[in-house]
Amino acid sequence: IISYIMRFLNVPDRKEAALVCKRWYNASLDPVLQRDIIVKCRPPENGMFPSFGLLGRKLTHLEFGNWDSKQITESTLMTFLSRCPSLEYLDLSDCNSLFLSGRFLSKDSDLQMLKETLSGVRVLKLNRLRYMTDMVFERLVSVFQNLEDVSIASTHMIFGSDLYSVNQSSPAMLHFSAFLKFVQENAQNLKHIDISYTSVPNEALGSLAMINNLALEKLSLRGCAEISDKGLKNFVTHQHFLKILDISGCRELGSSKDFFKTLANNLPHLHTLIMRKCARMGQCDITSLADFGSLHTLDMGEVLNLFDIDLIKGLCCQVPHLTRLALPFCPDITDAFVVELCKTNYRLAELDLSSCFKLTDISLHAITKSLTSLQVLRLSYCREISDIGILGYLPEKGVVPRSSFDFDHDGCPCSRERDSKIFRKPTGAIREHKHCISKAHNSLENGEDMFMLSNLKSLQVLDLSYCPRITDTGVTEAVRFPELSSLSLNGLPKMKDRAVVAVARHNPILKEVKLSYNMAITDVAVAELMMRCTRLSTLDVSQCGSLTDKCLQIIAAKGNRLRHLDLSFNNLTLREVLAMELYLPKTKILYRPEIV
Repeated sequence: IISYIMRFLNVPDRKEAALVCKRWYNASLDPVLQRDIIVKCRPPENGMFPSFGLLGRKLTHLEFGNWDSKQITESTLMTFLSRCPSLEYLDLSDCNSLFLSGRFLSKDSDLQMLKETLSGVRVLKLNRLRYMTDMVFERLVSVFQNLEDVSIASTHMIFGSDLYSVNQSSPAMLHFSAFLKFVQENAQNLKHIDISYTSVPNEALGSLAMINNLALEKLSLRGCAEISDKGLKNFVTHQHFLKILDISGCRELGSSKDFFKTLANNLPHLHTLIMRKCARMGQCDITSLADFGSLHTLDMGEVLNLFDIDLIKGLCCQVPHLTRLALPFCPDITDAFVVELCKTNYRLAELDLSSCFKLTDISLHAITKSLTSLQVLRLSYCREISDIGILGYLPEKGVVPRSSFDFDHDGCPCSRERDSKIFRKPTGAIREHKHCISKAHNSLENGEDMFMLSNLKSLQVLDLSYCPRITDTGVTEAVRFPELSSLSLNGLPKMKDRAVVAVARHNPILKEVKLSYNMAITDVAVAELMMRCTRLSTLDVSQCGSLTDKCLQIIAAKGNRLRHLDLSFNNLTLREVLAMELYLPKTKILYRPEIV
């Protein structure tokens, strides 16, 4: 019964429940409850894996890190894997020491044992391996008979060499022909291939696409600089079942204007398209995005020349379909697009508009009013957003005044004096903006209905970093979310202890808090966070010049669950930092002394 109840809890809550007693802990080890948990093994000091404990959980997902050759051996790994018969996901990325000798799995007994034990593995990741060879790769993949997902991103691989054909194997290098042979033998099962950050050319991609019985659903080509429009077009004309396509960082793509139309015509099932850092995409016909009937996730971050009129035609169609949209570092986007987006795509769960400098409080009003299902919102470096948008106040005329220069020199080290007579501030705009702030406060006190930021009840991740017009009042009144786990409020010069204390009291399940470069917060704010947010695992208070050694004592006493702590560039003594580390042995502490 307890295991059944735990199925309705998320992973953090399930973890808390497992600590209640031994009976509840054993209930949490139900295999059904382990399917969404990835265990990351760190290098042990003595090089030996635990005999049980983790193994008692009937692991399904196992991930190894960057192991030192002195800390792990093939025999140790074989012993560990032999006790994981339920494994479905195996990640050997960065384990270069295992493949350095070139004799990995050279024993027939080990090969046969893994074939019997790991028959259920569906996902295999072999990323960032420098010493992988044809022979080792063939032995390793022969173990897994039911692979559906294979990744060799950033693994050294030779393309275009005729030294080794499909029927020959190299003992020194990994050739694309060996990988091609593996795909041919497992074509019916494979659904996802990741060859990101390799030098795969158009010809190799074409030969992959034309393999008989291969029907890929996901393809990752991040950072493949050799791929052009011609090569990708050739691929999609043969692989019509793609659902997820990641071409981020492919800088040669986007030279033809009908790029999106080609994808839409050939990929009717595509629902996720990721093309961050594809600089040329702004030259294509963005309006053709409307032709994707199944698209619900789109990432076009860091693409220039994206204008409102094209985005509205491409993304703001009559039928709402987008659930995730990321357009960070797109400087030409304005409020007009965001307002229209919120009207037509009210089912959005994730929205990233970081560094879209032209966005104002009008955009935030539209978001808080329409996107009530939003779970992730990122608006860092949107410098025009102020308390007016946070508090949900809309002026009578419906126009939010610009508040240029109202934060002039706050936290800025420039040498020009604040009361300069040469650079005069637009006092009329400042007066009007302050008048709106005052009215927003009055409306709040009178209990009037306003679409405050807190209207987004399902929000789990919020980033308002470096929005300098946001003050104590906006954060105190509007940052109140029952499910918020990650909060970034870096670089807010007008935020003080009052705001951080309110955040700690009204957001009880916070796990990650970033408060870097907030010179006004003191030990009081840190103390309140540590006492109220009992699940806090990540805390960044770097460049908070008002902190003293007293906050280190508080963190040492209350921070037993911290796993990452950044104290860089603060006025703290090294002796006290080292003393705190003794109390927090499991915490990674980053400390760089303040440069005077």
